[in-house]
Amino acid sequence: MTVDELLHAGAVQQARAVAAGSPSAGGLLQAQRAAITRVNPAINAYVEVFEPSHAGALQGGGASPLAGSTFAVKDNIDVAGSPTRSGLAALDAAPATRDAGAVARLRAAGLVCLGKLNMHPVALGATNHNPDFGDCYNPLRAGYTPGGSSGGSGAAVAAGLCGIALGTDTMGSVRIPAAYCGVAGFKPSFGAVPSDGLVALAPMLDHIGILARRVEDLVQAFRIVGEPRYTQPAPPRDVRGLRLAVPAEPAALQAAPEVMQAFTAGLDRLRATGFTLVPVDLSGGTGFTAVRRAGLLLSEAELRNTLDAIVRERPRALPDDLRGMMEFIGKKSAADLARAVGVTVAAGQWLERTVAPFDALLLPTAPQTAFPMDAPVPANQADYTAPANMAGAPALSLPLPVPAGELPVGLQLVGHRGADMALLGIALAVEEALAR
Repeated sequence: MTVDELLHAGAVQQARAVAAGSPSAGGLLQAQRAAITRVNPAINAYVEVFEPSHAGALQGGGASPLAGSTFAVKDNIDVAGSPTRSGLAALDAAPATRDAGAVARLRAAGLVCLGKLNMHPVALGATNHNPDFGDCYNPLRAGYTPGGSSGGSGAAVAAGLCGIALGTDTMGSVRIPAAYCGVAGFKPSFGAVPSDGLVALAPMLDHIGILARRVEDLVQAFRIVGEPRYTQPAPPRDVRGLRLAVPAEPAALQAAPEVMQAFTAGLDRLRATGFTLVPVDLSGGTGFTAVRRAGLLLSEAELRNTLDAIVRERPRALPDDLRGMMEFIGKKSAADLARAVGVTVAAGQWLERTVAPFDALLLPTAPQTAFPMDAPVPANQADYTAPANMAGAPALSLPLPVPAGELPVGLQLVGHRGADMALLGIALAVEEALAR
């Protein structure tokens, strides 16, 4: 395997190569840093690259199945000695005094932290347009968005600039970049990964998640960062015993034609492999659009509290779109917010009822593929991803097969709250089936 192939291999594969001494731990780290120097100027995934003394020592073998690989961290998660700016210069953040829990666990497992990753300001947006630290671009197509808000995480993983990346997901901010960038992204159950050291957007919806090039990498990373009661191995299941829910009327999703083509072709491949796919009516909930709007309103309200001093004293320090959202939420009433809370709770309950008879629900991850950074932003980006946050359920995006040269399309799997390892096991089987 060449160095370039290794950089684009899974993190588990990287760790195995280092354990075998080809390359050495130092050799992989040197190649990783060289790739960042070469590629990052074009995509701006990293906003800070750590010096070797700050990154830590790379270990090979023993500590974990990922020991010898590397990771990078979204800029709203603490890394000791680095300011946690959450993509917004106006926060004037001092260097963090300690690692977030997830970061500390990865270091202890033998991975090196390479740096901090670009993000949509304060995690409220899904393009990774960032006036303060520069836009982050999709490495698969010049000038295109990587998605957001964890856009730097998706771009860095897709470009081979780290083994895995940490991101955050409030209504889809791990899964949307995964879909747009053609990688895998996992949002665990609510509370499954410790949230200490996170600059919150909406605490009732926020999740720390993982992006990687293979589902196997997500499994091993989650075993490291997840709380023990969530990471117990699930019993193996034969795909012929799995019952997966799929939309009874796919056209009602109103996704772009290229998304629906990849989604339906992927479902056909799963059926041919032995999966049982059961059509379900998805019209019984409030509706994807109403749910996404309610989650956005709550996120804006929570963020208004976080940014209160800046909004009052120096509003011009905020990007125009963020300032507009803060002005908008300032005009909303308590009744408006109460209705939004009601919609989010109802959406979570609806999703739980819908998934309950099945092992998982399958949906497209996003209604569209990546689009030019200067194009109008589709309002419905998070329509399919938001309900899982409201249910606190684990959800994962992995790439669907698409024709050569086409932009990636994500397949989303939504599971049962607390059954994270079971969902990851299903995802491994789905990934294998789609690769055949």
